[in-house]
Amino acid sequence: MQSRKKTLLPTLILAVLLLNLAVGGLLAFTLAEAKERKEGEVHDMVENMSLLLDLSVTASVEQIDLSLQEIVMQLELAMRDGAGRTPERTDHLLSPHRSRLARLGDLHVTDAEGAILLDRSATPRAPHGHALDDLIAAHRSARDDRFIASRLLADEARGGWVVVFSRGYEDADGALAGLVTATLPAAYFQDRLSGLDLGPGGIALIRDLDMHMVARIPPLDTAEGRIGSRGGSKELVDIVASGVQAQSFYSARTADGIHRINAFRRLSVMPAFVVVGLGEADYLAQWRDDVSKATFLALAFLVVSTLAGWLLWRFISANERASQRSRILLQNASDGIHITDLEGRVIEASDAFCRMLGHPYADLLGMNVSSWDVGQATTTWPQPKGPAPAEAQIRTSETEYRRADGSTLPVEITSYPLELDGRPVVFHSARDISARRKSEEEVRKLAFFDPLTELPNRRLLIQRLGETLSESAGTRVKGALLFIDLDNFKTVNDAAGHYEGDRLLVRVARTLVECVPRNDVVARIGGDEFVVLLARLGTDEGAVTRLADEVARRILNTLATSLGSGDGEYRASASIGVTLFDGEGEESAEAPLVRADVAMFAAKLAGRNTIRFFDPRMQAALSERAELETGLWTALEQRQFFLSYQAQVLASGEVIGLEALLRWRHPQRGLVSPTSFIPLAEETGLIVPIGRWVLETACMQLARWAAEPDRASLPISVNVSARQILDDRFVDDLLEVLTRTGADPGRLKLELTESSLLVDVEAVIGKMNMLKARGIGFSLDDFGTGYSSLAYLKRLPLEQLKIDQSFVRDILDDANDAEIARLVIMLAASLGLVVVAEGVETEAQREYLAGLGCERYQGYLFARPLPIAELEAFLAERDTVAAVAAGRCAGPEVARAGGRPALRAASTASSR
Repeated sequence: MQSRKKTLLPTLILAVLLLNLAVGGLLAFTLAEAKERKEGEVHDMVENMSLLLDLSVTASVEQIDLSLQEIVMQLELAMRDGAGRTPERTDHLLSPHRSRLARLGDLHVTDAEGAILLDRSATPRAPHGHALDDLIAAHRSARDDRFIASRLLADEARGGWVVVFSRGYEDADGALAGLVTATLPAAYFQDRLSGLDLGPGGIALIRDLDMHMVARIPPLDTAEGRIGSRGGSKELVDIVASGVQAQSFYSARTADGIHRINAFRRLSVMPAFVVVGLGEADYLAQWRDDVSKATFLALAFLVVSTLAGWLLWRFISANERASQRSRILLQNASDGIHITDLEGRVIEASDAFCRMLGHPYADLLGMNVSSWDVGQATTTWPQPKGPAPAEAQIRTSETEYRRADGSTLPVEITSYPLELDGRPVVFHSARDISARRKSEEEVRKLAFFDPLTELPNRRLLIQRLGETLSESAGTRVKGALLFIDLDNFKTVNDAAGHYEGDRLLVRVARTLVECVPRNDVVARIGGDEFVVLLARLGTDEGAVTRLADEVARRILNTLATSLGSGDGEYRASASIGVTLFDGEGEESAEAPLVRADVAMFAAKLAGRNTIRFFDPRMQAALSERAELETGLWTALEQRQFFLSYQAQVLASGEVIGLEALLRWRHPQRGLVSPTSFIPLAEETGLIVPIGRWVLETACMQLARWAAEPDRASLPISVNVSARQILDDRFVDDLLEVLTRTGADPGRLKLELTESSLLVDVEAVIGKMNMLKARGIGFSLDDFGTGYSSLAYLKRLPLEQLKIDQSFVRDILDDANDAEIARLVIMLAASLGLVVVAEGVETEAQREYLAGLGCERYQGYLFARPLPIAELEAFLAERDTVAAVAAGRCAGPEVARAGGRPALRAASTASSR
């Protein structure tokens, strides 16, 4: 024994050490992975921010170049016409662009030798000095007309720093006649950086290719951080020297001493680059906190595992001492053999007896017979007073044993006394008479228990509920019924198979049993539906409500933990309906179950993973929803749906397209709000046939207008839901509708929301490309409200982005909305897409959007959604207004109305 203990002790110590090393290694690996993942996210973030900064600077510089191009074109035309370039003539050419560029910098016109012909600056001479000679030389060497930007230059006139943008203009012979230059102060580029949210340790800067500082946020009051200073980390210098276009990098040696992950991006419109960086202390703050927690957990695990090892060693030592006794019992015997002292305490037990009771051997030692013998057949044995024949000492009786799991086992037990090491003991042999009872129990299980989870089934639940109602009748003692339905359980069956779904149901059942008091009932009544019966909770309704809510929330919180499902995991959630009962009113056992089911359905409608107590109004709401769902089918069959059309216009008021909007005129309710029936149609799948009807109706309208010259060019946009486009027959059905109606595919535009792209982006892109090849256009609706990724946005065959009305509504008051709108317009321009602003209701909103570069609008300022008859009248009136404006017809009232005001008056009148 001693040699065995000497071998076990080092093994136990080694096991504890290896276990702690494994846990520590796992924590270290997890933390390293988390850090690497976070750093990867930051790399992506700064690269996107540098791209947006590049787009912002590029868009601004391109506006300057447009002005320079227009001046050059007018100068060259004037010189070819012989008008010359007199100061008065040149000043006349610059006048339209002076207000546009006045807030940015100075505007100059020179001759081919660099002499200033016209100076629109704050000082009487050009601020760029000798740099002008370099610009003239660069333009002379260029083979074609070029837009050239200088590096950062010292402004000798003002004592600051500037960047000069120039274009050359030619005389009538095609020779360089001079330059048109725009000079921007460095402060302009500082403003480009001011809108970025970089955190306490973040940085954004612009340097020219000679490493001179052009702009920086936050400003750094040191020599290295001042505008015009030359510097940069070694990593940045190496990247610039390599000539790459864009690259992310880590910098540890910075001017302000902050370690960062940065993104470098070379600007295409000027000899400069941008750098955006996020401070390491900012993005690793949470990770460092996790490191501290992991260290504490590792130390705690070391203490616990060491204590557990010590306890295990004590147990092994005790077991070794017990094994020193000779084994009297035949451990391979089929009967349950056990030896007790005269007081009924167990001294020894066979393996079969341990299995019979369901207790481990160590627990049985010292346990009294009364702990499991229900019939008390072998509790004690009287001390013998004299010798007696052996057969007189033998006792045989029948009793029941209580197992560790609470179940009972019928046994026949034979007992007789003997001596062990001079000590009187009693030898017992228990035999399982239970085959018949097992058979009866199996029949009962099949009748009253769910075979998968072994929980009570619906039949047994109704029986127990009826008994509980009878007991509580007259006493006013209340109970509660919880109806539990798993959320999105079908996903597990579809993704992992029904076998894994069944395994998950078993785990959920086990979890529910752990969450519910032992004396109450947990039942599975079918599929993924479970019911908890909480009986005898009390007489105070408030207290009973709180107790039921506490159990329900415990269930939700426990289910929220990760439950394994095959090779993946499933974070279960549930919708729980609760109702109280007290047995009053002689209601049937089914009544509380129906109420709880109604409450559960209300929890589903409230967004799932929540709890709802039954309220009589729920039944009314459920009935109304069922009536509305039935009404949707009727509306489709009886043609109660119709389309209204809202115009999309230019700033001039010209209608350039229409959006088809679904409306429902109910025979009793009148017009039903789309916000009421469209989400229900999405949920029930009715949106697919309804959406097919909308597409067919819109295509028929396009076909009718094809024969009308004034309407033939108008496109119609139709909203398509995610459920529609993911339907297997969507593409074939749409092409069949186009063929059958004869509509021009080029006049049909499908509007998708960002949310529809998040379901299965690859499948959506594939279907969009198939339809795009047939001429159908695409627009991205409600842009900016979802989670669009630049990575897949550029892959979509889009023609148009729509700025969501939520940004337009407060664009004059909310700087964030204004900035988002500006970035959407800029992004659309960079991708070659058209932008339409939704929800434009005031002239001030339209003017602000026009200033940002948005030229297409949709909203009540121009027209409300109109049924087809009113739309025809509206378009006809629009045509009349246009004809009057063109002088083709006369009409005093229309002529007085003018252009766009008359358009809006018509739309308002039609809407009434």
